[in-house]
Amino acid sequence: MMSNFNPISPTKFKRYRKKFNHFVESSAKNFRENTTKTKKVLLIGAAVLSLSMPVGYYIHANALNEARNHLIQAEEALNQNKQGYVSKETTEAISRETADTAKIKEIWLHPQKIEKEAQALEALSKKAATESQSIEELLQQAQTLSTDKNISPTDKKLLESYQKQANSYQNFSDYKSKFEEEMFLVEAHNSRTEALNLAEETLKDKDLPKENRNELDKLVKSTKAAKKSDAIKDLANELTEKVSTAKLRIQEVKEARALKNAKDKAQENISTAEKLQASVYTEATDKTELQKLVKAVNQAKTSKAVEKANSDLATYLTGAKQRESKAAEQAAQKAEAKRQAEEKAAQEAARKAQN
Repeated sequence: MMSNFNPISPTKFKRYRKKFNHFVESSAKNFRENTTKTKKVLLIGAAVLSLSMPVGYYIHANALNEARNHLIQAEEALNQNKQGYVSKETTEAISRETADTAKIKEIWLHPQKIEKEAQALEALSKKAATESQSIEELLQQAQTLSTDKNISPTDKKLLESYQKQANSYQNFSDYKSKFEEEMFLVEAHNSRTEALNLAEETLKDKDLPKENRNELDKLVKSTKAAKKSDAIKDLANELTEKVSTAKLRIQEVKEARALKNAKDKAQENISTAEKLQASVYTEATDKTELQKLVKAVNQAKTSKAVEKANSDLATYLTGAKQRESKAAEQAAQKAEAKRQAEEKAAQEAARKAQN
């Protein structure tokens, strides 16, 4: 609480200065004529003292006010910062330091003591703010880990235990280091669970090559057996990478099978196209196009590409077969008409020969 203290104003200081100058001028003659040397010294000293006292008072009062304002600001900041997640040690240090703050604030003769108290409170305020901010960040990280789908009930309870201690921990460094260590371990456990689940799913696939299966089985055992957080995380990361590689191998096996199936399925259309190409009734343009489409099927490298090329071939075959069939039918009709004409001519010739 501030005292009712008002330092001398600049206006009053000027009036003091003016009075002093007038005093010096009006007394100079009297000093020279009627005053002994010793008295002159005493009178001049008294005059200087009458000026220096308000000046010194003004300087001292300003220093006192500045120190008190600084102390008040430091006290307000400390009161705010100590409300956070502050250790018991720091809270106790704050209580000890602020026990005599009110008395120090009322000191008149030594503003440097007030300033020293302000600096001490500032240091404690910064320490409290640092502790609170650090613990708040740890609590946020712990909350994120607690909501991870892979966290175990045991790890979740462990984090909850450390979270509850945030308002009553003894030493900042000890609590922070242990909290971080436990969170790192929980994070490692979560990573391991995620990696093991991926590996288990991959191992169920029948298309997983034997070599990759053996590699995953071995790594899964090592990952499960790991105890330290660093080893767990390293093995979990390695297992995740191996799972990614295994999935690529599985995809390759599935694609190879799909490619074979697609080409086997395309063989029927290829055989039909080859028959049409060999037919004398197939148009030359159709033979050229069929050869091009069959080549596209044979050269396709993926199952999707084979399916697309085979679909194009099947679509074209529909029209080509119709045209070939029509041409064959027309040729047959011509041949039949010719046969009938020849037969009729032969019959007519035989009849004439009998006559």
